[in-house]
Amino acid sequence: MVTVTCDVCRAKRTSGEEWVLGYDLQAETPTSVQRAIRFLDRWDDRRILDLGAIHLCSERCRERYIKGARAA
Repeated sequence: MVTVTCDVCRAKRTSGEEWVLGYDLQAETPTSVQRAIRFLDRWDDRRILDLGAIHLCSERCRERYIKGARAA
């Protein structure tokens, strides 16, 4: 069994809760680095362990994650 925690506040997800699932991916070439953050329309249990997956418990944590990503 997998325990999903919010990547911002570390809250633990219980079954049935509406959370935000997205991806934060980075691609590097010899001359540049690109970063893309994308959010899915709905939670998908089959994709929670995908490379670059981010798990957020609320819209508030989503906004905090985006603000933190801009500062990086």
